[in-house]
Amino acid sequence: MYLLYAPQKKFGVLPSKTPILSDEVLFSGNVAFCPKHYWKKHHVLRGCRDVSPPWMKRLRRHRTLNKILFVVGGGFGDVMWTMPVMEELRRRHPRANIVIAATERTMPLFQHVPFANSCVSDTFWNLNTLMHTADEVFDLGGIATILKKEMTMEPVEACFYHAGIPRPKDKSALRAHLVATHAEGQAAEKRLRENGISPENDTIITIGLEASTPNRNWPFSYVRELSARLRLEGKKVIWLSAKEDFTDMTISTCSCGNEFVFSSKATPSSLNWKCQQCGKDHFADNFYAPEGTVNLAGKTNIRQAMAIIALSNVFVGPCSGLMVVATSFRIPTVGLFGAFSPKRIAKHYEKFSGLFGRSKCAPCNEHWTECREGYPAPCMKLIHPGQVHSEVNKLLEKHPRPALSKRPID
Repeated sequence: MYLLYAPQKKFGVLPSKTPILSDEVLFSGNVAFCPKHYWKKHHVLRGCRDVSPPWMKRLRRHRTLNKILFVVGGGFGDVMWTMPVMEELRRRHPRANIVIAATERTMPLFQHVPFANSCVSDTFWNLNTLMHTADEVFDLGGIATILKKEMTMEPVEACFYHAGIPRPKDKSALRAHLVATHAEGQAAEKRLRENGISPENDTIITIGLEASTPNRNWPFSYVRELSARLRLEGKKVIWLSAKEDFTDMTISTCSCGNEFVFSSKATPSSLNWKCQQCGKDHFADNFYAPEGTVNLAGKTNIRQAMAIIALSNVFVGPCSGLMVVATSFRIPTVGLFGAFSPKRIAKHYEKFSGLFGRSKCAPCNEHWTECREGYPAPCMKLIHPGQVHSEVNKLLEKHPRPALSKRPID
């Protein structure tokens, strides 16, 4: 229950029972009663104001909800940031039927979670039925990237703030709750053994190769250098990436630090490029992994990647969905930041080291674009492999993982 006001400067004088977005919210005299959070969010994004009086806000906190629908959008990280709110509502309404409507891509994240009754595809027909029958509908997708105030907050805190739900004091309640099953863990163990890795005896460092936008990617030349250093120490290194086109990736690094990255099935030796930064001519190299590195880029789905991360001693990667997966499993993690500040994004993470590339324009808080300063972003180039290598060894010493702690939850 929300009270909305549609400013006359934007909407004019609205006649009685006028819908702006939905027949569920009808304006009279530019004021409307809005029954659900979903419509409140989208009316506010359209230019309306939430003018709910204090007594209405108090009633919202104490009402009983029997049917709750969450509409979740965005990437893997965006979706996992909404999970603590779902879990808190499960604690407040233990008998409620909680349904998640997600994209086909992110639905696997909700398999076996204890706080949801079901997860369905966010098709029009599913949403149309569920939204009309639910007592409350929350849409928290993308709020950390589209709403000005929430963009300055830690993402999970932003979700609680936007939903109007008091935030738990327990830090563990502010992490995504994912479940990798015993069967998935066994399959991951088998896959690692086939690649010469013993989950019980080897020190496993998993590296996430990319984020959803290139301005957050760490230079591939740095990934290869870090991998080579770790391999020289006898550690096992795994590369993970969701993008299938990494299997056809061609990369060349200029002496000035600029990288040229593209996907092609052509023979790399027949490809040449001119560095836009210094003007040198280059022939492209193969996308190769240092000897002994297990390259699973583009060869796992999100469930398989979760199980492999759960078997790791340390995870390394840029601010991305895989990083949030690692922190949800409390895997010691080295997060690589440039566009965003680790002090904001990683505020509640445990066993975590956030390295920040302090360039003159960082943090820019750009979520949906390439860096205007080139690729890789200057801030990410400031995080050197030796620095990351040192942090990996510090976490290994501070947070050792016994073999038994690597077993997934059934």
